[in-house]
Amino acid sequence: MKDYYLILGVSRNATSSEIKTAYRNGCKQFHPDKNAHPDAHLRFIEIHEAYEFLGDEKQRKAYDLAQRTRVTPRYEQYYQHKEYAARNRAKQYARQDFEEFKKSKYYKLAVGVNNGFNFLFLFICLLIIVVPIYMYILQQELPEKDQRPFIGFLVPIIMGFAMGIWASYYWFIKKQDIFSIS
Repeated sequence: MKDYYLILGVSRNATSSEIKTAYRNGCKQFHPDKNAHPDAHLRFIEIHEAYEFLGDEKQRKAYDLAQRTRVTPRYEQYYQHKEYAARNRAKQYARQDFEEFKKSKYYKLAVGVNNGFNFLFLFICLLIIVVPIYMYILQQELPEKDQRPFIGFLVPIIMGFAMGIWASYYWFIKKQDIFSIS
């Protein structure tokens, strides 16, 4: 059996978002329209095949279980069938130009999940800013001796702004993903 984690360049305990990001970056790097190397299309096919096995949680669990235990002939036959189907779909995608590939459901799903994590990160940055402001307003009702110093509220607010500006700079100005492995 192939080591699909190694093909995607992720660890065995990688999250689904890390797998999708690795898949998307690999597709961008090795799609035949983007890479003129003679073996780029083969690498693209391997990356797509790996994503088909690891991108679906149910199939990933079955793959992990098969990696840890002795494989039965029935699973080996199932695995070969899935591998053959994944390879054929990947070959089809490799023949497409990159703009056409970007319309595929796999690419759209990977981009959608990645964008979801990006917006979740921005939402967390916003919470890091808003919660201390709200807590500061609430504490004004307490007696002065029970109030925390203002600096205790200012530090998380500044950190939230810094993280939000940093992420916004990469996403909206440089058009890069901060979670990608470069």
